[in-house]
Amino acid sequence: MQFLRDIPIRRKLLWVTLITCGAALALACTALFWFQSLNFRRSFVAELRSLGAVVAQNSAAPLAFDDSKSAEEVLSALRVRPHIISAAVIDADGKLLASFGTGLASGEALAALPVGEVLFEGGDARLVLPILVQDAAPGRLQLRANYRDLYGELLSLYGLVLAAVLAGSLVVILLVSAAMQGIITRPIAGLVETARKISEREDYSTRAIETGKDEVGLLTRTFNQMLEQIESRDHRLRESRQRYEVAVMGSSDGLWDWDLVSRAVYYSPRWKSMLGHSEAGVRNELSEWEDRLHPDDREETKDKVRKYLAGGLPTFEIEFRMRHKDGSYRWILCRGAALRDASGKPVRFAGSHTDITERKKAEEEIRVARKKFESLVNSIHGIVWEADPGTRQMLFVSDHAEQMLGYPPRAWLEEQGFWEGMLHDEDRGVAMEAREQGIAARKPYQHEYRVRAADGRTVWLRENVSVELDGDRPVRLRGVALDITEQKLAAEQISRMQRELVEASRMAGMAEVATGVLHNVGNVLNSVNVSATLIVEEIRRSKTASFVKAVRLLREHGDDAGEFLSRDPKGRQLPAFFAALADQLSREQALLGREAQGLQENIEHIKQIVNMQQSYAKVSGAREQLRPQELVEDAWRIARSGLERHQIKVVREYEVVPPLIVDRHLALQILVNLFNNAKHALEHRLEGRRLTLRIQGSGNGVRIEVADNGVGIARENLTRIFRLGFTTKANGHGFGLHSGANSARQMGGSLNVRSDGPGMGATFILELPHGADEGRHSAGDSGQPTGVGRAA
Repeated sequence: MQFLRDIPIRRKLLWVTLITCGAALALACTALFWFQSLNFRRSFVAELRSLGAVVAQNSAAPLAFDDSKSAEEVLSALRVRPHIISAAVIDADGKLLASFGTGLASGEALAALPVGEVLFEGGDARLVLPILVQDAAPGRLQLRANYRDLYGELLSLYGLVLAAVLAGSLVVILLVSAAMQGIITRPIAGLVETARKISEREDYSTRAIETGKDEVGLLTRTFNQMLEQIESRDHRLRESRQRYEVAVMGSSDGLWDWDLVSRAVYYSPRWKSMLGHSEAGVRNELSEWEDRLHPDDREETKDKVRKYLAGGLPTFEIEFRMRHKDGSYRWILCRGAALRDASGKPVRFAGSHTDITERKKAEEEIRVARKKFESLVNSIHGIVWEADPGTRQMLFVSDHAEQMLGYPPRAWLEEQGFWEGMLHDEDRGVAMEAREQGIAARKPYQHEYRVRAADGRTVWLRENVSVELDGDRPVRLRGVALDITEQKLAAEQISRMQRELVEASRMAGMAEVATGVLHNVGNVLNSVNVSATLIVEEIRRSKTASFVKAVRLLREHGDDAGEFLSRDPKGRQLPAFFAALADQLSREQALLGREAQGLQENIEHIKQIVNMQQSYAKVSGAREQLRPQELVEDAWRIARSGLERHQIKVVREYEVVPPLIVDRHLALQILVNLFNNAKHALEHRLEGRRLTLRIQGSGNGVRIEVADNGVGIARENLTRIFRLGFTTKANGHGFGLHSGANSARQMGGSLNVRSDGPGMGATFILELPHGADEGRHSAGDSGQPTGVGRAA
C-alpha cells in the first residue's frame, strides 16, 4: 500500500473504502460459494441414494422371477436422467440380469464395493444398493453417475452471479463513499489550512473551526489547545528572557565577556565589587584581570585559558586567587565557555566568577582536623580499623598496625581477605564466626584471637568491635585491636605452674610436702592474685569503648567534619577528649606492662619452690606389706596434734583383717587429708566433737571409714567435692580430695563419701585391695589428674 501514503486524503479515504468493502464482499462471496459447493455435494449424494432406492425396489419383482425384460424396462427409466451414465441389476451369483451404459464393476470388484455408500472416483460417483425380496437380498443394483459436469455447471452459474453482485456493490460503494467523504476531508483540509497560515505568519492566536464532536473534532480541539499552550509558552519565554536579563544584573556571581575578535572585555559590576572595587574602579581591559592574579597561580591559569581556546580542553573551569582592594587574596572559581565560528576558531569567550574563599577556609579546617584525628588515632597503642560488613574488606587501618604486626596499612586495604589470611590456623574459624555473629546480632562485641605477625611471631589480640547501622542494615564495622600477648603468656604461666604445683603435691606422697609447698608459696600466690586482679580491673576500666563511640561520631559527620569539630559543642570537645584518651591508654599500657613483669617474677619464684619440694617426692611409689590398723594409726599420729587441740574424741572400730600391700605414702596422704578435713568440719561444733575410725573387710580388700559428726555435705556437692579446684573452705585449694581419689584409683581402690545433708556429718570410705597387683591403675591415660570419687 505504498501508493496510499502520498495521495490526497480524499482519494486515500476512497481507496481505503473500496479495498475494505471489496475484501469483505469477496470474503462473503467465497464463503457462500464454498457453502453452496458443500451443500450441492450433499444434495447430489442424497438424490442418488433416493433414486437408487426406488429403482432397487422396482427391480425386486423382475429379479425374483429372473425376468430380464422387465428389469430392462425398470432401468430404461434412468436413461432420461443425463447424469446417470450406467446402471445394472445383478443376481446373487453375479449374473447380469439387465444393464445399460459402461464402466460397471463385476465379479470380485463388485463384491469389494461397499453397499449403500456413494464412492467418488475421478469425476464420477458409484453406488451399490441391495435388492430386497421378503427380507432377503437375492441381488444388487449398481449405479454410476456423472458428478463433474453437474458441479462445473454449478460453479459457472455461481461465479457469474457472484461477480455481478460484487461489481454492482463496488459501484454503489464508490458512489456513496464519494458523496460522504467530504464529511471527514473538509474539517481536515480546514485544519491543514489553519496550520499553514500559522506557519507563515507565526500568529499563534489563530484558531481552527470545530465542525463536530468526532475524532476530527477532537483533533481540531486538541490542535487549538496546543496553540493556546504554545502562545502561553511564548509569552512566558519572553518574560523569562526579561527576568534573566534582570537576574544577570543582580547575580552574586561576577560575569565577564571577552570578544576575541575586537579584543574588547566586559566585567559586570558584581565582578568588580567581588574584589572590593566600584564599577569605575576597574577598567574593562584584560590586564585588569591578569595583574590581580596571585603570582603562584598566574602562569597556570593563563596556560589553561590558552589550552581551552586552542581546543585542548572540553570545558573550562579553574580555581585561582585574585588580589582584593584591601591587599588580601580571594579564592575565585572561574567557569567559562567559548563561542566558535564555522571553522572552530573561538570568537568569543564568556563566563563567571564565584567567590569560594569561605569554602576554601572550611576545607583547610577539615584538613587540619583530619590530620589531628589521624595523629590521635595513630598515637593509640592498638590497631584502629574500619571494614565493610558485606565484603569484609578493610577501609581504614591506623599506622600502628605496622608497628604492632609488621604489615603496612596498604596491605590491609588492598589485599582481599588479608585479615582472614593472617589469622592463626587454630583460631581462624572461631574468629570469623565471632565476626559473623556480631554482624548478625547488630550489637558491639569483644573477642580474642591469635594472628601471625610479619616476622613469624604469634600475637594475641583483644578486639572491641561496633556495628554501624543504616536502619537495620549494617553499613560499617569499626574496632580497636589491642595486643594482649604479655597478659596471655602470664596467664598461661600461672595456669602451668598451678598444674605443676598440683602434680608435685600429688606425687610427693606425704601431707607434709603439700603443706610445705602451700606454706612457702602462699605469700607469693597472694601477690600473683593481686597483680592478676589489678590487670583484670584495669582492662575492664579501659576507655576503648569510649574511643569507638567517638570514632563513630566522627564518621557520622564525615561530610561536614570541619563544621562539626569547629562549631558543634560535642565536636569541639573531641580533640581534647582524644588527647586525654591517648594519655590514659599510655598509662594503662605502662601499668599493664609493669604488672605483667611482676607476674613473671612471682611465677618464677613459685617454680623454684616447686622444683625444690619435688626433690623430696622421688622416694614415693614403693609398695610394702602392712596392717590396715597400723596404717590408720600412723596417719592419726601425723594429725594427732590438730585433733587433740580441737578436743575431738576419736572412736576406733577395728575388725581383724588381712594385711595390705600398698604404697604407704599414697595411703598416708589420703588418710591425713581426710583427718584434716574432718578437723575443719568439726571446728564449728561447740561440743560433742567425735571422729570415728572403722576398719572392715570388704570382699577381696579392706574398707576404711573416717566418719565425723560435723557440718555435713549438701547433696549437690557429694560428687563435686572430688573435682579439681572445688572447695567449701575459705582458705582451701580444692585439690586434696581430688588428689586422694586419684591416688586411691592408682592403688586399685576407690574413695567415696556418704552424708545425709548439712549438719548431719559425713563419712569418707577408702577401699583398698589386698593383693599387690590387684586392679592397679594409673592416675589417667593422659597423665593428668582425674577425679574418681563418688557418692556412696
